[in-house]
Amino acid sequence: MISYNYIKLKNYRINDIYSFKQNTKFLISMSLMISICYLISCSFSSAEAHFSHSAHYNNGDTGIGDKYMVLQQIEPEYTKPNELSQIQFSIQDKQGKDTSNLVGMVEIYSTLTNERLSAYPWTKLAVGDFQIPYIFPKVGNYQIVLSILNENSNASSGDIINTIPPARTILGDNSNCNCERAVFNVSITESFGFIFTSVIYGSAVGVILIVGLVLSWVSKQKKKQD
Repeated sequence: MISYNYIKLKNYRINDIYSFKQNTKFLISMSLMISICYLISCSFSSAEAHFSHSAHYNNGDTGIGDKYMVLQQIEPEYTKPNELSQIQFSIQDKQGKDTSNLVGMVEIYSTLTNERLSAYPWTKLAVGDFQIPYIFPKVGNYQIVLSILNENSNASSGDIINTIPPARTILGDNSNCNCERAVFNVSITESFGFIFTSVIYGSAVGVILIVGLVLSWVSKQKKKQD
């Protein structure tokens, strides 16, 4: 005769196995979900901007005035000092549509010294997607200022084209300009790109290894039970 304690123990074992399987399925599902969400988040930003490559470092987006949304990035993504880079912009309206016939200016300031290092004059932009070349002189943080002339400005069709105004202490100040400004922060380093990429790929490999180990352990436990 089978004792009541044996039946009770057997039921506990069945419940433990069922609970273990449920927890394992949950762990695997969460790992896969995290991986999928990461891949989606990496690719989603490229659909918003009009860039050939969507950067995940030294990029930014901000509203400018009441009409525009500006996206900015640097190519190559992990620009080093004394390396030729392209500072890229995508100016869109609030609905994400293309813009055209704008007048814009770009300035580059050193965050450390507040010195204006370079300025690209007021220019007629046929389209809102454009880029400018620049070589960052040393390791450090920089601020990129994009100015867009307001449509109701009388200067937009006159002598402001190809001119450069004096440098400012407050970079976003537009008190002496019928324009809107956006300020972007970038960081130039020697080795951050390698470190950042290693961490990302290491995390992805770690998730895969964890899922593999869990599946292997589940398989071994199942064989023991059989």
